[in-house]
Amino acid sequence: MFNKLILAASALLATSFVADASMAPSYPSPGTVWKSGQQYDILWADDNAAPSIASGWKDFKIDFMTGDNSQQVFLSNVASNLDGTKISKFTWTAPEVKPNAAVYFFMFSNGKDSAWTTRFGITGADGVLAEPEHATQPTGEKIPWGTGALASGGGNSTASGNSTQSAVSSSASAAASGAASSPAVSAASDASSSVAASSSASGASGASAAGSSSSASAAASSDKAENGAGSLARPLAGFAIAAVAAGILI
Repeated sequence: MFNKLILAASALLATSFVADASMAPSYPSPGTVWKSGQQYDILWADDNAAPSIASGWKDFKIDFMTGDNSQQVFLSNVASNLDGTKISKFTWTAPEVKPNAAVYFFMFSNGKDSAWTTRFGITGADGVLAEPEHATQPTGEKIPWGTGALASGGGNSTASGNSTQSAVSSSASAAASGAASSPAVSAASDASSSVAASSSASGASGASAAGSSSSASAAASSDKAENGAGSLARPLAGFAIAAVAAGILI
């Protein structure tokens, strides 16, 4: 029942998160759960919106994040100087975190635009996933979240954002792009969660309401935080999300 609620919340979140952008992170996706110490592929695809990955994402970075939509917290850099025209995935080892809950997500940025995955969970060796600390965002949306940290005690930094500018959920971005290439952060050949997510670890679990992928301009980032999430606007994405939510609730 808990997992169904997480999936439903993720689908609901996606309906508030999409902005026109070419970079569409698609995995981790709603319901994804990883285990610390294991390797997983972060996937992404081009959603055919301007600017294209070829013109705007030839040098970008991926950061590991947590927090709510408007106050996103940086935990660590995953990778830098990535070229989206050459790869469509990046393999990463899930770190030990606290709490073990679906309160984590990735942010992609190229110095001008940003895109986000949905929130996903990371467990310890016992595989136990706790519920997010908060059931609703500070702005009132029923999107579970929490502020996590690296178990190693890495320094955290917070960036202010605007919840109206959120990330597109992986499922929404995949639907909008209709691409068969891997979603979220990954190299061109992996399929997105909405199109076949074939990643070395396409775990499913509570991505309690993450933002999903979507580009936000640097201007929007500075106003709404470089980590802010983008508003879902594509009809196709909205339709796909609604369908997912309906299926879950049934």
